[in-house]
Amino acid sequence: MINWHRLFGLALEDYFTGTRYAVEMEKDVARKRQVLDVVIVRGTGEALVDPCDGLEDLKPHNLLTYKSGQESLDAWAIEELIGHYVNYRKAFAPREPAARFGLYAVTTRRPRALAEQVTLTPVKPGVYRLPVVGRTITLIVLREVAPCPRNALWEIFSFEAAKVAAGAGMYRWRQDDHFPILEEIYRRYREAGIPMSYTFQDFRRDLARETLPELTPEERLRGLPPEELARRLRPEERLRGLSEEERLLGLSDEAAARLKDLLERRTSGKQ
Repeated sequence: MINWHRLFGLALEDYFTGTRYAVEMEKDVARKRQVLDVVIVRGTGEALVDPCDGLEDLKPHNLLTYKSGQESLDAWAIEELIGHYVNYRKAFAPREPAARFGLYAVTTRRPRALAEQVTLTPVKPGVYRLPVVGRTITLIVLREVAPCPRNALWEIFSFEAAKVAAGAGMYRWRQDDHFPILEEIYRRYREAGIPMSYTFQDFRRDLARETLPELTPEERLRGLPPEELARRLRPEERLRGLSEEERLLGLSDEAAARLKDLLERRTSGKQ
C-alpha cells in the first residue's frame, strides 16, 4: 500500500515534470538512516510557471516535510526538518551558502498546537513564514490556500471531498502514467471515510471530454469497432465520397446480383 507521504511525493514529481526542478522522495540524509519526505533540486530546464502558493521562491535545494490529514505538524516535526537540513547540507552540498536552501513544511490541517508555541507570520491565505534559529521555514496549510487552478494540486491533498474533487478537475497532469496515482489517492480517501461523490471514473470521463478537441481524428476513433461507427451513420453518410468501384467493394456475388437486378428494373421503368 502506498502511504500518503509517497503519494504526495509522486504528485509533486508530476507537478515539476518539464521544469528545471527534480524531485527526490524519501531522501536519506544521514549515515544513520534519516528519511526526509521530499527534496526538490533545481537543475536545467524550464522555469516553473504560475506555481502553487508557497512555492514562488524555490531555491537550488528545497527540503520539504509533509503531514497528511491524519497527522499533526508539531514542534518536533519542525526540529526534524532543521536536522534534515543540516545533514543534507553536510552530505550533499557542503560548499553551498545557506541562502541556496529552502525549507518547507506542508500540512493538511492548521497546526494549532504549533501556532500557540511560535509566531506564524501570514503571507497569503494558507501560507505562513516561520522563523527558526536563523532560518525561515515556509509553512503551507493545504486546507487554507485560495481555491484556484494554480493550487489544484494542493486541493487534491486537502482531505475535504469538495476541494479534492475541484482540484482533480482543475489539475493538469504532466505525466501520461498518472492514473494509478490518482486512483490510489481516491482509494485512500475512501478508506479514511471521506465520501468522494466525484469518483475516479468521473475524473477520467471529464478529462477525456476536455482533451478530445486536441486529438487527431485517428486518435478519436482508436478502439471504436468499424461496425459501431457504421451503425451511427446514415446510409448516405457511409457512401459519401466513395467512387462507384469503392461502393461495390465487399458485396457478395448474391448481393451484387440483386443490385444488378434492381438497377435493371429501375432503368426499364424509366423507358
